[in-house]
Parts: sequence; C-alpha cells; structure tokens
Amino acid sequence: MISIETTTEGFALFVDGRKILAHSTRRPCIEIGSAKERSVYTRGAAPRSPAKYKRIRLKSFTIEDATPEQVVIEFEGRMSMIAQASANKLRLAFTGFGDHINRFRLRLEAFPKETILGCGERYGRLNLKGKRIPLWVEDRGGGHGICPISLPVNLRRNARNRAHSTPFPLPAFLSSQKYWIHVAATAYCVFDFTNPRVSVLDVWQVPKEIVFGFGETAEEIVAGLSRRLGRPSLPPSWTRAGACLGVQGGIPEVRRKLKAVRDAGARVSAVWVQDWCGSRGSRQGSQAFFDWKADARLYPELPSFISDLKTEGIRFLGYINPFLATEGRLYAEAHDKGFCVRNEADNDYIVSLGAFPLAIVDLTNPRAFRWIKDVIINEMIGPGMTGWLADFGDALPDDVMLYDEESPEDIHNSWPLLWAKANREAVEEAGKGEEIVTLVRSGWTGSSILASGFWSGSQLADFDTDAGMASVVPAGISAGIGGAGFWHSDVGGCSSRLFRTRKAECLKRWAELAAFTPMFRTHEGCRPDANVQCWTDPDVLLHFARMTEIFSFLEPYHEAVAREYVETGLPPMRHLWTHY
Repeated sequence: MISIETTTEGFALFVDGRKILAHSTRRPCIEIGSAKERSVYTRGAAPRSPAKYKRIRLKSFTIEDATPEQVVIEFEGRMSMIAQASANKLRLAFTGFGDHINRFRLRLEAFPKETILGCGERYGRLNLKGKRIPLWVEDRGGGHGICPISLPVNLRRNARNRAHSTPFPLPAFLSSQKYWIHVAATAYCVFDFTNPRVSVLDVWQVPKEIVFGFGETAEEIVAGLSRRLGRPSLPPSWTRAGACLGVQGGIPEVRRKLKAVRDAGARVSAVWVQDWCGSRGSRQGSQAFFDWKADARLYPELPSFISDLKTEGIRFLGYINPFLATEGRLYAEAHDKGFCVRNEADNDYIVSLGAFPLAIVDLTNPRAFRWIKDVIINEMIGPGMTGWLADFGDALPDDVMLYDEESPEDIHNSWPLLWAKANREAVEEAGKGEEIVTLVRSGWTGSSILASGFWSGSQLADFDTDAGMASVVPAGISAGIGGAGFWHSDVGGCSSRLFRTRKAECLKRWAELAAFTPMFRTHEGCRPDANVQCWTDPDVLLHFARMTEIFSFLEPYHEAVAREYVETGLPPMRHLWTHY
C-alpha cells in the first residue's frame, strides 16, 4: 500500500510504512538534464560526462492522484512520476519529458548500517555501502589495482575507477534492510552509496521503470530479485560429472594431455579446446586465431576426432567471439557483404587486440546476425561440439557506426545480450537446446536467461586480491545475486606476464576452490609454457585428480543446488547473509 505525506516544502512517499522517497525544494528527489555531447570517447572504457551540461532540479510538484495502489506526481510540467504498488513491489515510471533529456538522477532513502550487495559481478569488496559504483560493460584486461601488468593498459585506455570495472555489471542491488531495486535501463549508470542516508541513482537516460521489491527474509529478497531478472534453465548433467579440461596444441597434444590426467585417475567429462580455429602468438602469449573455422593443420578431420572422443565419454567444447581476424576467410566474406561495424569514414571499424587487427560483426544488422548464427551452426554445432565459450561482447567502442543507427553509447551495455542471443538462437535452431552449453563472460539485465552459464574472465594466474584467485570468490557470490548463479572461473587463472606466472601452489588451491563451484574447467593460460600445468608436475597431477574425484562425488549435491536455483532463485554460491 502506498501512502504519501506532504509538508509545506515537499513530500515523503511510503510503501507499507517504509519510506522510499523524501522530496523538498532544497533537496529534490529527482533531477533531469541534457548533454549535447553524450560522452568523451574512451574506446570502450567507462565514459566521462562533458564538463558542462544543463541540469534541472525538479523542485515544485503537484500530486495529481493518490490512492493506496497508485500515486501520480507532476514536477514543474517537465516530468510526471507514476508510483504503483502491488504484491510486495513498487514500480516507478516516468512520463512527460522531452526527447532531449538524457540525464536522470533519483535520490532514495537509505540506512546508515545497511549492507548493499549486487550491481553485477564484483571482484573486490562485497559490501558496496560507502562506494560509488559505475555500471558499464567493460573488459577488465589482464590486471587491476596497483599492478605493473595493468598500469600500461589503464593509462592507454584513459580508464578511471578500474577497481570497479567488470564485464558483467547490473543495474540492480539488494539491501540487508530486506529490499531490492532494479533500474530498467541500458545506458551508463552510476549508483552512489557514499552517503549513509541517501542512495543516488544516476542514469544517462530516463529509465523505462525502476522496480523495488520487499520481503520478510533474506531468502525472499534474493529470490525476488532473481525472479525479476529471469532464472536460467538447468545445464546438462555432464557439466557436474567431471572436469572440463582446457587443452590445446592440436589433436596429438590434446590426446597426450587428456591421457595423462585420466591415467592419474582424474574424472574428465569434456575437453575445452580454445585453438580449434588455429592460434598465433601475441603480446599476451598464445591467442586463438579469430577465424571461426576448424584449423586444418592442428585439427584435421575435426568431426571424426570429436566423434571418437564422444565414444570415450568425453565432450568437445570450443571457443568463439564476435571479432573477425582481418587475415581470415570469414572476414573477407563479412567485408564483402557489409556485415561489420563501420567507422565515421564508412569503412570497417578495425580494432587491435593483442597487436592483431580485428573487425567486429554488426549484431544490429539482421543479415549479419543471421550470418554469424549460421557460422556457429555450420562450423561448431555441425562438427559435433557440445558447447563453447562465447567470449567478449564487452568491447564495443563508443565511436562506431551501427547498421540500425542507434548510438553505440546507448547500446553498449546491451551489446552482450545480442551476442548471447545469437549463440542461444543458433543452438535452439539446431535442435540442441538441452545438450549444448554456451558460456559467456559479459552481460547485463537479461543475460541470465540467454546463457547456459558464466565464467569470470581473464584472471591473473596467481593469488592476487584484485584479479587473481582471491578475486573470484566475491565475483562468484555477487554474480549469483545478479542471476548468474551457474558461474565458474578458469582453474589456475589465465593472464600471466613478466614475473607473474602460475605456480604449483596456485593451481592446487584453485582446483580446491573449483570443486565446490557449479563447473570445474581448467585453462592452460595465455602463456602455457611459462605456467605450471596439472600434467607437468606429478604432485600437482595427483592433487588435481583428487579434486576432480571430489567434484564428481559431489554431483548429487551440485544437482540439488542447481535445481533449487532454477526453482527458487537461490544461487549455488550464496552470501552467508542469505541464511544467517
């Protein structure tokens, strides 16, 4: 039930006795504005607002309607707010504003001692109270914080607040005060929790709606938010039966490494072969060749190899992303058909990743969208792959020209949804919806129902708290709050440069962590020869085999919590507050 109390200077809006908004002429609850320059271009990093833009503080108001179910408030003839309450929820919608309005700010009542959780996958402190959180889909790179690996990247990209960068942000959070909030928007957002008594939601567009949910218990709040964001379907049982072994180097090398771990007693249900499409060296180490066809030199007769593995109970997972290597066969086809995003000169927009030139498939072009789905169906599903890592989706530059003429700044956060949707539709059109898994690392609102699972991206192959093994613990817990409960990390990490390489101790401890997550998948790392692998150290190999046995032994447990997640929204990895 909604109630509203007015004073000589303002009003207070309540839902079932809980104060939600407080407004006065001195401290308006809503501000709007317009910026002619949408942002300072940052090549994919979080945008910066222009130095000057017109800000309008909506001070005066008129209450046009007030019932227990709905309140309508008009602000200065510039905007109307419609508040509607039903079934432990409050919806705020906004109308009557001009098309030029592209800044929105809402001030909410907050609690000094509350804990704030969520805002997507977070790699640092779980409690966001006292923090200012930017929400922008962004590749974190190979290192973060005060780190010689990340410093050149951060300086080159002019990136700010890198500690809060994430490929899977989410404009939603929950509070220990038994409420959750979701902002229905795709533009850049900043959620500011630095004021103990006021939370400020900044959005670079007027949200479609802002939804509040309330409950009596923590479980109700977590479940309510997951219901709002969408709950995933249950991944196939083989993902819980054994490890997914990350291997590469061609068919003989894949067989040699697989035999080594299985002879040691390791339980393996799949191999993940990143270089099925070829590989090449880069500044970061080894990188897949972004031309999504089987490499004839490394994997001749790939369908036969995949079929042979299946007879042994081993599934084959590949790798793909929305980039195209300009030297590849697929880029030539996409270029001729006009399927790549364009630059201001109306040429293909070329980016550099690991020093190699790459084009980007324009997912807003229906023909290009159909084309990349056909590539997945013909080149990956056709040969018999049981899944793949659908990487990136978090690196759309903000000065590209798109087919649908939408501003790249406005579509940036929803770009990973288009990429996940292409993969999901390819699987469904091939009739493999219950067998194949698509694993993504980037996301936004809606990703939870488009992907089979998520992984934490390119973490450092060490114990680093900002981007190594220590960082994936809060990442997994916060991802689960945001609907990405079927989550895992690269066992042993991925990125390593200079003196920072994977040691035996790190690989062993990471395997212990992975045994208690929804999926157990290893990664050789970007520099395989510089990192310890489970088959290169006898002690590590025995330990690895033991951890896969534990993971396999826990299959009934993993199955139970996975089904509970699908049915109730309580993720497999949970913050202790959920129950205690």
